[in-house]
Formats: sequence, C-alpha cells, structure tokens
Amino acid sequence: MPNKSLKNTKNVRICGETSRILNLRFTHKKTPITTLEALTFNDLHRALEEMHALSYVQECVILQTCNRVEIFATVPEQNLVKAESEIAEHWRQRAGLDKERFYHTLEKSSNSEALIHLLRLTSGLESMIVGEDQILGQVREAVNKAKKCGTIGPILETAFKKAVKTGIAVRLKTAINKGAISIGSAAVDLLEEVFGDLKDRKIVVVGAGETGGLVGKALALRKQAVLFVANRTYDRGVRLARMLGGQAVRFNKLSELLAHVDAVIVATSAPHYVLKKELVERILDDRKDKKLLIIDLAQPRNVEESVAELPNIELRNIDDLRGVAETNLRMRLREAKRAETIVEKEARRLELMLKRKQVEPIISAMCCRAEEIRCKELKKALRMLGKLDDEQRKVIDNLTHKLTERILYHPIVKLRKAAESGDVNKVSFVQELFGLNPPQGAEESDVS
Repeated sequence: MPNKSLKNTKNVRICGETSRILNLRFTHKKTPITTLEALTFNDLHRALEEMHALSYVQECVILQTCNRVEIFATVPEQNLVKAESEIAEHWRQRAGLDKERFYHTLEKSSNSEALIHLLRLTSGLESMIVGEDQILGQVREAVNKAKKCGTIGPILETAFKKAVKTGIAVRLKTAINKGAISIGSAAVDLLEEVFGDLKDRKIVVVGAGETGGLVGKALALRKQAVLFVANRTYDRGVRLARMLGGQAVRFNKLSELLAHVDAVIVATSAPHYVLKKELVERILDDRKDKKLLIIDLAQPRNVEESVAELPNIELRNIDDLRGVAETNLRMRLREAKRAETIVEKEARRLELMLKRKQVEPIISAMCCRAEEIRCKELKKALRMLGKLDDEQRKVIDNLTHKLTERILYHPIVKLRKAAESGDVNKVSFVQELFGLNPPQGAEESDVS
C-alpha cells in the first residue's frame, strides 16, 4: 500500500509516471432528487478522508450542491480504469444503492474531458440555470474543504484555480449571467407562475442560509410580497429579514404563521424533515380552504412528500424548477456559445499547464543535481587558485552559474515540450541521461 500522506504526494515521482484527473458525478440532468439525496455526503470531512485513503487516489475534491454531487480525483494513468471502479464502488456502497440504480445515472469523464467539464461547471454552462453565479462560490468552498482536509495537491489545485479564473472571465466577457437567474429567482418565477401578481402575498422563507438568502433577495427585488423569515437561529433570521425589508419569526412560531401565509419556501441545511404532514395538517382548518404553495429547495428534502396529499396544498421541489430553467436556457444560448469558445481555449491551456507541471519535479531534480556538482567543483577550483579577493570570487561564481544555466536550458525546454506532447519515452530518456531514475526497488505505484 503506497504512502497516502499528501506531504509525500505533493510532487510527481521522478520515475516519470503521470497522473490523470478523473471525475465521477451525479447531476440534475439524469439523476432524480431522491437518488441525489442518497448520494450526498453528510459528513464531508470524513468522506474526503475515506476517498483519499483509497488505493489509487492521490488527490480528491468533493463538490456537492442541491443539483449535483461530484468527485474529482487524480490517479496514476496506468491505473485509471481500476481507480474509476474503486471510487465508484466505494461511493455506491457508502450510499447503500444497488448497482442498477447507481450506474444508471452515473456520469464520468477523465483527462481532457474532465478538465473541460470542470471549466464548463465554473462557467455556469453545466448549471440547471445557465450562467448562474452561485456555482463559483460552491466550487471555492469545495476546494477550501479539501485543503482543510489535506486531500488536495498541486494538480487539482492548479486545475481548480484555473477553473475559477475561467468562470470569472466568462462572466466578464459574455452576458451569460446578465439578468442572473439563480435557484432563488427561479423559485420566485414559480411563485409568479402559480399566483400571478405577488402584490401583498404573504410568503415565508424558512432558512437564512445561502439559498434562503438568494430566494429572499429575489423576492425583495419584486418589492411586492410581504416577506417573513424563519430560522432556527433567531438572530440570523433577524439579520436576513432586516436586509430584505421583511419580518423575522421565531422558528417555534412557524406553525402559527403557516395558517396565514400564501407560500412557504423551505431552504434549510437540516438533514431531516422540517415540515411534516402532521404539522401542516393541523393548520388546515385555520386556513379555511385557502391554497398554500410549498417549495422545497433543500437537499436533502425538508418537506415530507405526503404533505402533497393534503387538500389545498401544492408541493413543489427542485425538479419543478427545471421547466423554468429550460426557458432561461433558450434566452441564453447565444451567450453560452461565446462562453463555450472561451472554455475550450482555456481548457487547452490548462491541459498544457498540467502536462508541464508533471515534469517540474524532474526539472527541479536536474537543477539540484547540477547545483550540487557546480558547488563541489567550484570549491575545488577556488582552493587550487589560492588567494582571491571577493570580486574575483564573485566573477567565478557567476561564471559557473551561467554555464550551468546554459547547459540545462535546452534539455529543460525539450523536456517541457515532450511533456506537452505526451512523449513519455523522451521524458524517461532525459531522466536516465541525467541519472534521475529512482534506486532499484523504489516505490513505483504511486505519485510521491
């Protein structure tokens, strides 16, 4: 079993083995929300550690939002197929899904396809609502969690850094996010679809986190609805309500409020039901046949499905926002095409960057070896020359530096070009030529 400490996997091993980026994902495009819920990692720190402990995984990042759960990993090139199988089976067993349900909607990509997918992701091209900005923050958060966990290394760090920069560039150079429609504003569009004019409609947002805030802001922009915010932490609810010009309600008073509002948007981070059938059933008499729309934006879901069976209750969830997303997609196709061009260009640059990065440890070793020889021979020469003043010593020192740099210049250029073109034989030849191969019997199955 190779050493899994990232302290020992920060650099590609000198024997020339290359790493590849692998992406396994479940998204709103193919996967129903019930399956996404099962595949979500409740304890992300533990999930990252478990994933990183797998035999072939060198680095890993887990991204999960209400519309997707994705694993990005670097694995040894010659073990790509085995690594894919290992990660998938670990994930499937952890989620407790049978093989048919798991593999039916599993999406995957590797190498350049994985890089293009990552850049499309940060550019908003893979989002349910094309061009939405929320994904950039979610990607940054995923990277930060992987850093805290110690599961990200130089390859994924480079890839994600480039991906975020590309996402920002796409939004600056195109109008893909103009009139931005996030999950929050899509929910508001759904409200208008159901009620028409929202003027004087009473709406409560349950949850003062990121999604609740997005919904609240989209509602506040309409300046029509009467807005309430309910949150378990009352002070946080108060802060959001003040910002939105709404009214905060204590969480234990939510059932009383439900008797009087027109709509409830539930967006908490709770891993359990917040609105159960029993609770909603109790307030029906007080509502006197008045319709109540409940939109569940949480992942996992916060509203018990059987609530939809109650009279005058209309329950919608994230899947219902897809119709809204399709309308927006048609409006943004022109800008999306421009964004695609940027993504393809930046993906090619990133691929070259990563290929060059894989030989940097070899180049570093070459330079270190040359510097050791230079210093050793310089000391010998200075002893032989006898008494020299500081200026003379400096001239000789600079001369040997320049000679070393000039001698190594072309081999380094050729090595980088070989890496870019994927010429493994040439890379191996340079290592052998400079005596940089590991000693016989050294660990060769992992990047270290």
